[in-house]
Amino acid sequence: MNKSSGSVVFLQLALALMFITLGIAGITHYNSGGVEFLRGLNKAFGRTNDIIPIIMAVIELVAGVLLLINLFGIIPGKTASVLLLIVFIYWGFTIVMNFFVDNLFEPDLLVWLGNISPQLVVLSALWIVFRRNS
Repeated sequence: MNKSSGSVVFLQLALALMFITLGIAGITHYNSGGVEFLRGLNKAFGRTNDIIPIIMAVIELVAGVLLLINLFGIIPGKTASVLLLIVFIYWGFTIVMNFFVDNLFEPDLLVWLGNISPQLVVLSALWIVFRRNS
């Protein structure tokens, strides 16, 4: 394993842990920023229950588990690539919904940029992991 490959493995492990943590937090209704966003989506669709945040939390938990088990080569190559692409698209969708559809430049440009930047780092990391596996 070369340095670059080791770095991507570490990146994938970090992403897996992040998604697993977000999923567990969402399922247990922990008040993180991501869960608050999902509750906002729920209200945007006119629902008063928490079904959308729970579905999103389950997706995140499953994505984290898939990223983790993919480190061990259990998932066949093509299947792993498709699953990683789905996770990448999912994260891109959440960025668009959270930062462009409802909260463009809110509360101001500087705060908005500070909030979107880490999300774009995660999206970039997902792309790197996807490219390594495809």
